[in-house]
Amino acid sequence: MATGGRDHIPDIPIDEKGAPEEGARRERGHSEAGHVVNITGDNNLVILDSDVQSTGSVPHATSKEEKQFIRQLKGTYSTLTGKVRPIPFSREKRTIDEVFTEVGIKCKPARANGKETTLNSYREIITRSTGQSRVQIVEGEPGYGKSILSLRLAHDWCIDESHVKNIDILIYLNLRQLRGTRSIYEAIVECLLPVDSTIKESDVEQLLQNEDVKTLILFDAHDEYPDKDIDGNFVSRILGGKLLQHVSVLLTTRSSCIPRECDGRTGRIKLTGFDGRAREEYVRKVVTRGDENATQKILMQMNTNSILADICQAPLFAVIYAHSAHEAEINIDFSSVTEFFGYMVNCFHYHALNKAQTEATAEEQAKFRRFKDNHDKLDKLSYEALFAENQQLTWGKDIFIEELGEEFYDRHIDIGILIEEEVLNRNFPSQPDPYKAEVRFFHKLSCEWYAAHHLVKRLSSPHSPLPGNLVDLMDPSDLQHVYRFACGLDPDAAPQVIELLVKKKDCDRLAVLCALEQKDKTADVLNTVRDLVSRDVCITGDDSRLLQRTTIELVELACKHGIRVSCLQLKRCFTMFDVTNSCIVLESDFRLANMKTVRVLHMEEHILGSERKITEEELLGLLQTCEGLKELRFDSWRFMLPLSIPPEMISTALRERNIHVQYDRGSRLVYRFSFEHGQWKIHDQRADQSLRVEIHQRDSQLEQEWCVHDLKMAAEAGVGIKSLVLNDTFDTVADEGQSITLTSALTIPVLQTLQELKIMSTDINLEIFVRILSYVKDCPQMTTLQFLNCQVPDAVDPGLIPSQLSRRRMGVFSYGGRGHLDLGTGRWKGAYYRGTF
Repeated sequence: MATGGRDHIPDIPIDEKGAPEEGARRERGHSEAGHVVNITGDNNLVILDSDVQSTGSVPHATSKEEKQFIRQLKGTYSTLTGKVRPIPFSREKRTIDEVFTEVGIKCKPARANGKETTLNSYREIITRSTGQSRVQIVEGEPGYGKSILSLRLAHDWCIDESHVKNIDILIYLNLRQLRGTRSIYEAIVECLLPVDSTIKESDVEQLLQNEDVKTLILFDAHDEYPDKDIDGNFVSRILGGKLLQHVSVLLTTRSSCIPRECDGRTGRIKLTGFDGRAREEYVRKVVTRGDENATQKILMQMNTNSILADICQAPLFAVIYAHSAHEAEINIDFSSVTEFFGYMVNCFHYHALNKAQTEATAEEQAKFRRFKDNHDKLDKLSYEALFAENQQLTWGKDIFIEELGEEFYDRHIDIGILIEEEVLNRNFPSQPDPYKAEVRFFHKLSCEWYAAHHLVKRLSSPHSPLPGNLVDLMDPSDLQHVYRFACGLDPDAAPQVIELLVKKKDCDRLAVLCALEQKDKTADVLNTVRDLVSRDVCITGDDSRLLQRTTIELVELACKHGIRVSCLQLKRCFTMFDVTNSCIVLESDFRLANMKTVRVLHMEEHILGSERKITEEELLGLLQTCEGLKELRFDSWRFMLPLSIPPEMISTALRERNIHVQYDRGSRLVYRFSFEHGQWKIHDQRADQSLRVEIHQRDSQLEQEWCVHDLKMAAEAGVGIKSLVLNDTFDTVADEGQSITLTSALTIPVLQTLQELKIMSTDINLEIFVRILSYVKDCPQMTTLQFLNCQVPDAVDPGLIPSQLSRRRMGVFSYGGRGHLDLGTGRWKGAYYRGTF
């Protein structure tokens, strides 16, 4: 068994000439505020200089204290964003303007059936934060740019960008640094104001409690907040509205760590990472600085390897790869995140070694390699930090050196894997130098990487068995990469890890990712695949490209080896079936070709999603491609299936397979396709739902045809039709009132079970009005006829009104105008208004 799993992680060739730049060194120092200036997060930026001055004004401040407070905040933020390093092992300094690149941003719906919307720019986040929900959550996977986005917003406020002009005070706090902080006022004074500031906590409290001052609090890295599980911490009180209710809040966190105080009123914004355009922009702007040949060379390396392109959806990975590729050509065919991250860690080590080897002795070079390969103590320290009930992501420098040794510590500080910071010593705040040195990983993913090595060792050792509740103590939703890395590092450990995951609720999808982290598809891997596909396998439109690709690979691997896939669910991601190439095409442009052993294929579309038209050829081609298919389900009326298929198009072999093809249009009716007749038959009726049909002018011809079909089938089956709404689609009624004709030329016959008819946005003359009454007369269950925004006759001859309507106590209403029609006199009485139609 491979204990370290390093054999298949590619090393980086050492540049015999050495790197041209100076290697990364330990950076210490204080800003004007006297607080930490070595700050990194998902953005991997290390702040270096403290001499940057604020360029913003203080336009809204009314008091001397408020002006001073804002000026000092802007001075601090300018320091944080003025000189940054794109990657930890680089010495080059840039401004945040030079390195910041927009990522994809989606606004998640507040309602369960709402639709995601795409924001055009990060600037729209501020508009939402100050104009809609009081609390906005910006969520994203590790390395997706949450922290650099926070810094960018603070920078924009400093220079009075238009989207933040209405914010009087912006408070930016990195929650990772606030262990033991009792109040937000204490945090602001300690972390954001200069040491010699005369502003006290009570002054800050008074400023923030002023409801006339528009304040935005930006909490960064809530997932790394040490006190997040402590009841009554000041962050939870603010989020829950128990403190500073008038203040807007923007909070960043991993998608798996949404604060429990958030509810349906909380705005949700999701970062979706780099697409191809964003990667190209970053490479050209930051890495090659406009060198087109170098830009295209790096992009070609990224895009040639499809798995690498998906991995680089995470800006963290894209940035480190791009800078590394600019220094030396990379010819590695990455097949997993584990392989890529191992390469990335090696980049840190070899970058410094390349620089030093011309002057380093053979003994020093050997020591360097020993530090790179032997990190058992760091593995154990990382594992125990994540295993703790309250994760410990920072350590005192003295404790860290005592555990790992000073040489090891200095080396990892030098290469950038570890970051040293100076923070207020809360135990001795009155000392002449109240600050102490703390150390942390440059990114939490690095901590997960080393913890995974220790997990592998524990799994292979009979003397240190893992606790049975490991997945409860190391939450997979928060620490998914620990499990993924472990499976990629050691194929013998993977079955044990996956077995732990599949036993825990909602971890099936992580188990899929873990299974495909293994490079060699051995018999053990196939057994794991067999176990995973015995459950429902799901691909959704919210999945990252890497997760979609991995799930597709899982399904195709199962089909290739004849392993039955119980159920494949495609949720909000289906685009079309490519008849020519016999494959399903997803919105991400991924293709799913081999589906021979899929037993059930279940496709869902959002109620507000795009219309998905499926032709006769596509439906039949899909059924023929899935040779083992027993059931095909379409859930949503957004799927536009053919109303019928000519029987001659259906092969004998397809008829004999007797596949259950079901179409649930979200109404009371569920259809099943009859291969014998080539038509849809009612399969199920939902007694707990009312059939309501609206035919809108914007609906496609096929959708209108399906609506008419629903009406006819419901009436024939005796299913009650609660209401029919003709929204700008009514045209006329046949002479004797036997049918309604729509503007699309479709006709609706008399419906025996129709209870209510609403006609909207149409002018009705007397002749047509009487024909409508005649049509209504022949619908025996109808009790209400409504007109909205319609010009109706001033009066109707009582002799033209069918007497059956009076006996039925039919209600005829013209909303927003005439009122209700007296069926005895033919005149309208009293304006009748209602809030909704």
